[in-house]
Amino acid sequence: MHASSGRQSGFTLIELVMVIVILGVLAAVALPRFISLRSQANEATIRAMGGALLSAANTVYVKSAVKGVQGLVSANVDIDGDGVNDVEVTYGYPSAHRVNGIPKVMAGNFANGWTWSGNAANTVFFLTTSTLGKRSGLYVNNTAVMASNCYLTYARATSSAPPVLTYYPTGC
Repeated sequence: MHASSGRQSGFTLIELVMVIVILGVLAAVALPRFISLRSQANEATIRAMGGALLSAANTVYVKSAVKGVQGLVSANVDIDGDGVNDVEVTYGYPSAHRVNGIPKVMAGNFANGWTWSGNAANTVFFLTTSTLGKRSGLYVNNTAVMASNCYLTYARATSSAPPVLTYYPTGC
């Protein structure tokens, strides 16, 4: 038989405290970097959607020009070739209308992945992700979008200028 020596093996209190301190320092250094990455990803998502909106707007403009309505304050354009005028346009570009303008040219999971609205005059379209807007789909007022502090606006075209995108990334 072996005689027990009375010594137990394990970590001392000082060793445990040192490990906890090291883990705390690592967390303090890593957490801000993780938060910064999430913020950058949110902003990149909003900017990517802005690029997609401008690309879609330019495509609609080409279709408007072919139809000869690019100089009109208000018209409708068939974008998918089914004979139905799908999109409301202002000077050839998708209008800022929260139902008949920009949302009509966006496809896929747009309704589930984004929160959007327009101002009362339908001159400005507001857009953020459904995660940041804490809801998805169309909302009558733009408070959910603006409350995210990470959104874009699409100001409709005028007779002398194409639509303008503006980014608001302060809360991303």
